[in-house]
This record gives sequence, C-alpha cells and structure tokens, in this order.
Amino acid sequence: MPFISCKQVVRAYKVDNHEIVALRGIDFTMEKGEMVAIIGPSGAGKSSLLNLLGGLDKPTAGQLIVDGQSLLELKGRALAHYRLERVGFVWQEVEKNLLFHRSALGNVTLPMMLAGVSPFTRRKQARELLDAVDLLEHINKKPSQLSGGQQQRVAIAVALANKPQLLLADEPTGALDGKTAVAVMDLLMDLRERYGLTILMVTHDMKMAQYADRVLTLRDGALGQNMSDEDASPHLDEDGRLQLPQNVRTTLKEAPYIAVEIRPEGVLLRPEHEDEDHTDALLSDMLPQDAAPDRRGLFGRMRRLLGRKDRAS
Repeated sequence: MPFISCKQVVRAYKVDNHEIVALRGIDFTMEKGEMVAIIGPSGAGKSSLLNLLGGLDKPTAGQLIVDGQSLLELKGRALAHYRLERVGFVWQEVEKNLLFHRSALGNVTLPMMLAGVSPFTRRKQARELLDAVDLLEHINKKPSQLSGGQQQRVAIAVALANKPQLLLADEPTGALDGKTAVAVMDLLMDLRERYGLTILMVTHDMKMAQYADRVLTLRDGALGQNMSDEDASPHLDEDGRLQLPQNVRTTLKEAPYIAVEIRPEGVLLRPEHEDEDHTDALLSDMLPQDAAPDRRGLFGRMRRLLGRKDRAS
C-alpha cells in the first residue's frame, strides 16, 4: 500500500459567490521514504495540496490517505495529534516557521512541549536536532540574529521535533540565494537519509526539484507529466529544432490544428479540432474593437501558420 494516496481529490472555494477550483481530480501516490517535487506557477494549486495532506484543510471531494489513515475521518484530538506529531511543515516565509521572541532552542522545544514531552527529553532532543542542522553554537540566538539560511535550518529542526514520518516543504528555498538554497537542499537530503523521511516539496525552481526522486507538474489544479522521465522534457536537437516528449507529440498529432499561446510563464501548445472555432476570441485579442476585419483572410492566414504541425515536427 502506498504511504500517501490521493484519489480524485477536488478542492473548491467560494469567493464573493464565485467558485474557484484549486484542485481538479488529483490522483497521486507516494511510497514511504520517497521524495517527490511538484513544480508549477503561482496559483497552480501546489500549496492547496500541501494543506490537505498536512491536515490543515479538507477536500471538497475525493480520498486522502496517509500511512493507512484516512485524513477525512480525523477530527478533534486525532486531527491535532496528526498535525503535531505525524507531519512536519517547512514554509518559505520565516514568520510561519519560527516565533521571533524565542531562541532557536526555544523554537525547537515548543512542538515537543505541546506534545507532552518532558523538559529534560525535549531539551536533549532539540540540541541533537540543532546539531544535525549544524547550528549547535547558535542555540541561544533568536531568529533576527540569524541569516536566512540559518533561519531555514532552524525551521527544519522545528519540523522534525516530534519525529514525523512525513515532511511537507512549501518553497523551502524560495527566499534564499542560490548558494544557500543548495546548502539547505543538501541538508534535507542528509536528514531524509538519517531519519527515513518521506518528503513532498513544492517549488517553481527546476534546479531544486531535481533533488527529488520524481518531479511532477501541477497547472490549473491538475497534475501533469512526470518530468523525471528521460524523454519528458522538450529539448533542442543538433540542428536547433525543438523536440517534444513522445506523449506530447502523440497528443498533438491527433489534432488537425495546433494553437500557440504565449503566456508569461512560457509557451502553450494546444490541440484544436474542426468543431472548435475560436475566431472571435482570436480576433478580439489581436484587433481593435472598432475595426472591421477581413475575417476570412486573416483567419485563413492564421490557420495556415498554426495548422502546419508537420513542418514543426
């Protein structure tokens, strides 16, 4: 049985009488000890998925199972116990990770105190964790006295205070410079091996995502391709032509036309069929509203440009 299982998970919100769907039928599994990275632009639903798996939110529909336990059945003390002891969180924002009036040692001992661990034991375990993240000499410093990388190391120690099996990391290196980000990721890899952690990380940085065993894409609330596959990423061949993954080529080959859409985060190729007529939408984007366009001529030229996929292959 997978350590994490998400089946047809949907999360929708209502904002000012409008429904916003953050997750659309997510099917997803993870094995114990595995590390998976999910990449995608802001607003894709990455944080919503972490909130569900962390017990901070409930899905609108679907099933969520972690280590054999259905999260939908957890309530009251059982849910609080899950959040406190079975899952750890590392956020991008330091104010979500640490209390600025407490020292590094005080921050790490706090989750153990809430879990009822004795003062002697929690202090001993906190020192061991701070030693593991190479901050033993800074245990009495407050977050404001630490660098960004050191703050994130303390945050990791806090997340591991009650020995959770699952670590959820939401853009853990997003606020760090490149060198510090690599050091934090190297630390996570070491701690994963040492404590047998299962890690789910969301990020927009492909370089950081490559630390994971699997890299999945999330866009518009839906999981996409596995970027870990050898042929999963587009690349340029020796002649400078763009080579698309096999699954993308197969999808596009079945369509008579291919629409090309330029977005801030990249270029979108969308298959279109004979019964899909986007003339009005295309013209409204390209021409002034008071213009009297030659629909047949302009749209004919666009179809010739966008529909010749055989030349792009």
